[in-house]
Amino acid sequence: MKTKRILAFLFALIMLLPCCLIGCKGDEGEKKTGAQAQLPTDTTDYSAVYDAPVKDLGGHEFIFYAKGTWPLTSVQLATHEIYAEEFNGDKINDAVYSRNLQIEEKYNCKISMQPVSSSGDTYITKIKDPLLAGDYVCDLMFGRVDKNQTLMLSNLLVDLSTLENMDLSKAWYDDFSMSNITFEGKTFTAIGDGATLDDRTCWLMYFNKEIVTNYDTELNLYQMVREGKWTVDLLYNIMEGTANDNDGDGTMTIGKDRFGYITERTTNLYHVSAFNVTLSTKNADGTYTIPDAPKQELLDAWAALKKVLANPKREVSWTIENFHNGLGTFFACNAGTLLEMSAAPFEYGVLPMPKMNEEQDKYYTGVESTNFCGYAIPTTVGNDPNKDWQKNGFESGAEQSAYFLELFSYFSMVHLTPAFFDQVCLKQSVVDVDSQEMVIMALENKVIDPVLLFNWGDTAKMFYECGSPKGNKSVGSDEAWDTFTSTYEARVTPARTAMEQFLEGMRNMGL
Repeated sequence: MKTKRILAFLFALIMLLPCCLIGCKGDEGEKKTGAQAQLPTDTTDYSAVYDAPVKDLGGHEFIFYAKGTWPLTSVQLATHEIYAEEFNGDKINDAVYSRNLQIEEKYNCKISMQPVSSSGDTYITKIKDPLLAGDYVCDLMFGRVDKNQTLMLSNLLVDLSTLENMDLSKAWYDDFSMSNITFEGKTFTAIGDGATLDDRTCWLMYFNKEIVTNYDTELNLYQMVREGKWTVDLLYNIMEGTANDNDGDGTMTIGKDRFGYITERTTNLYHVSAFNVTLSTKNADGTYTIPDAPKQELLDAWAALKKVLANPKREVSWTIENFHNGLGTFFACNAGTLLEMSAAPFEYGVLPMPKMNEEQDKYYTGVESTNFCGYAIPTTVGNDPNKDWQKNGFESGAEQSAYFLELFSYFSMVHLTPAFFDQVCLKQSVVDVDSQEMVIMALENKVIDPVLLFNWGDTAKMFYECGSPKGNKSVGSDEAWDTFTSTYEARVTPARTAMEQFLEGMRNMGL
C-alpha cells in the first residue's frame, strides 16, 4: 500500500531534479528530466495541512530522550535529526537547526536532546527504572520500535491513538508502518517525517556502473526495473559474469578478488522481504498467525535465493571498502549508506532489491529492525515538577507532548525531508535521476512482519544462521542452507509463545 508520507519525498525529489541534472556526473544518455522520468507530482499545499492553533508554550523545554550518537554526525544510521547546536553547512544539520529555531520562536519553547548509546539494551535499561519510579524524565522518546515492547508491557508508554492532539492519519506520519505495529487497537510509536531514520533502514542494491557496462554495454538496469525484469535470476547472471579471480590462485579471496555481490549475512532476510514474503499471516481481526511449518511461499523464496546467496562469488562482510575499491559488482545495504557512498571513486547506481520473478507485482523492501525507530510519549510526562502542561492549558502532560509532536513532525516534513534528498544529491550519494527514482520506488513498498520486527522467538536469526552459519565472511554451504525447514520448526513454538505473551500483555494493560 502506498503511504501518504511518500508524497512528501516525491515532492522533495521533483523540486531537486534540476540540482541533480546540473551537479551529478555520468553518461548524459542516462540523464532524464523530471518530465521524462514521469514521476508522480504531489500538488498538496503543505502550508495549509497543519491547522492546529498556534499556542504559547510558556518557554517549556521539550526534552527528547534519543537513541543515537553524540555529537551530531552523518553516520548512516545515527540519530542526528532532533537537535543541532548551530549552522555548520551540513544540509541535514542546518535543516534541523532551522526547524527548531522556527518552532522555538513561533511557539515560545525550547528543544533539547538527551542522547544514549544505541548499543544493546542501553536505551531501555537507562530509562525503565526512572519511569517505573514515576519520575519525569523527558517529554518525548526516540528509539527502536522493537525495544519499545518492554516499555509498552510495563505501562510506561502512552497509547497515541487516545490523544486528542494527535491525528495519526496526517501526511507526516507513515500510516502503513504504524498499521503493522498497532496491536489490540493500541499504537505506541509514531513513525514519520520527524526523522528519516525509518527510511534509512530500508534495504537497497548498489551497483558499479563500469563493471556492469563492461559485462553488457546494452544492459540498462534501470529500464529492467521499470519493465519488471530486475529479478534474482538476473542478479545471479551478472554476478557469475563479473566475478573474477584477480590473482589467479583458484580461490575467491576477500580483499583481493572481485566478487559478484558484496553484502552481509542479514541481507538474506531482506531478500525474502523483497519478495513480499513474511513468516506470519495477518488475520482479519488484526492478530497474527505463525504456521507450524513454513508457508510454501516462504520455502519457494528460500529456494529461489539459494543459487545467489549460497554462492562462492558472494562476499559476506560488514564493510563497504571492498565495493569502494572496485572489488564487487553489487553491494546491498541500508538506505543510510546513501550518505556515505560518495567515497566510491567510480560511478554507481542504486536499485530496489530484486524481485523473485517477473510475475511478482512490484518491488518491495525490508526494514532493518535493529535501527527501525520512532517517537513515543512516556506515561510519566505529566510529572513535570513545574507542571508546565497545566500552565499551558493542556489536560495532561501527554496531550502537551502530542501537540508538540504534531507540529514537530509537520515542520520536519517542511525542512528535514527535502534536506535529506538535497544532501544525497549534493554529496553525489545518488549520482543520477534514475537512481533517485529507484530510491523512491524502494521506499514506497516496505514489508514489515511484526514477528521479525519484534524478533519473537529469535526468529530473525534463522535466515542468516542457515545461510551463513559461521558468521560474516562465510557463505553457507548447501548443507547449511537446506536446514531452513528444521530450523524454522524448532523456532516456531518459542516465537508463537512470545507473540501470545506480548498480545496478552497488551490486552491486560491498565487492568
